Amino acid sequence: MCIAAPAQIIEIDSEDNVATVDFGGVRQQVKLDLVDDVEEGKYVLVHSGYAIEVMSDEAARESLEAWDELLKALEEEDNLEI
Repeated sequence: MCIAAPAQIIEIDSEDNVATVDFGGVRQQVKLDLVDDVEEGKYVLVHSGYAIEVMSDEAARESLEAWDELLKALEEEDNLEI
């Protein structure tokens, strides 16, 4: 199974075709070879170091909310006594 995560583009290096993206406070460089029309501030779906899709603002918000719900559920699971 493959998982892609949404990240916001912070900075674009057009010369090397890479972007610095932010995953909720964690920054990473990703390749932009697979997407067109990227802009700083937009969200992209990232998998294995590549931006694979430019997301609409609504899709990004929904995806980030789903990730937050998953993280909360995992935290609650860790706090359960067995």
